[in-house]
Amino acid sequence: MGNKQKQFRVNVQTALVLQETTLTELAKQLGISVSYLSDIVRGNREGKKYKSKIAELLGFHYEEMKEVS
Repeated sequence: MGNKQKQFRVNVQTALVLQETTLTELAKQLGISVSYLSDIVRGNREGKKYKSKIAELLGFHYEEMKEVS
């Protein structure tokens, strides 16, 4: 898992706590399953289509960046 994915996961987890919401509630807002959302947050699925929307709903900025090998 790259640094960008780790930071995304931390941002999501922090925002959920601060907003007193859950992955279940966020998944409902996105119209996806909780398991799919969890996979995106943990980096098991790419979820490019949803990462910007997740960030927007939780109040932080997400910009797709390529990791340099």
